[in-house]
Amino acid sequence: MTSTPRHFARLAKLSADYKAAEDAREAARLALHEAIVRHLRERNARPGKIAEHTPYDRNWIGDIGRNATPPVPPLKGPNAVGPAPKYDPAVQAAALEELDRLTADYRRAGAAMDKARPLIHAEIVKHYEAGRGPEEMAPHTPYDRNWIGEIARSSSTARQRAKRTPAAAE
Repeated sequence: MTSTPRHFARLAKLSADYKAAEDAREAARLALHEAIVRHLRERNARPGKIAEHTPYDRNWIGDIGRNATPPVPPLKGPNAVGPAPKYDPAVQAAALEELDRLTADYRRAGAAMDKARPLIHAEIVKHYEAGRGPEEMAPHTPYDRNWIGEIARSSSTARQRAKRTPAAAE
C-alpha cells in the first residue's frame, strides 16, 4: 500500500468512507436481489406486488428473475411451469415485510454514498485551487484523473464566476 501524504489524508479518509458506503450499498443490493429471486421462486407474492415493495418496477423484477441462476420459471405464457400459484396472505405479508426492510437498507446505503460524494468533491476542489493536479489526487480518491479534473474545473469555474459577479448587481 502506498503512503498517503499528509495533505491528502482527509481526501483519503473521505474516499475510504465513500468506498465503505459503496460496498455496503452493493451488499444491500445483492441481499435485496437474492430475496426477490427467492420470493419469486417460492411464489410468495406476485411480481407486481414485489415491485411495490422494492425500488424496481414489475418489468425489472421479471428481469431479475430471468437473470437468476437458474432462471425463475414464468407465471404465464408457453413456458409457464405448473398451475397458477395461490398466494397465502400471511406468507405474502412476511415476504413483503422482508423486502421493505431490505429496500430500506439499500436506500440507506445509497444515501450514505450521496452524503459522502459532495465531501470528496469539495476536498478535490480545495486541493485543485491550492495548485495540486488531478494526477496527484487520483490515487487518494475513487475517481480517475479525468473525472477529478472535471469536478475541479466545473466547481472552480462556478466559484470564480460568483466572485466576479458584483453584489450590487442584485
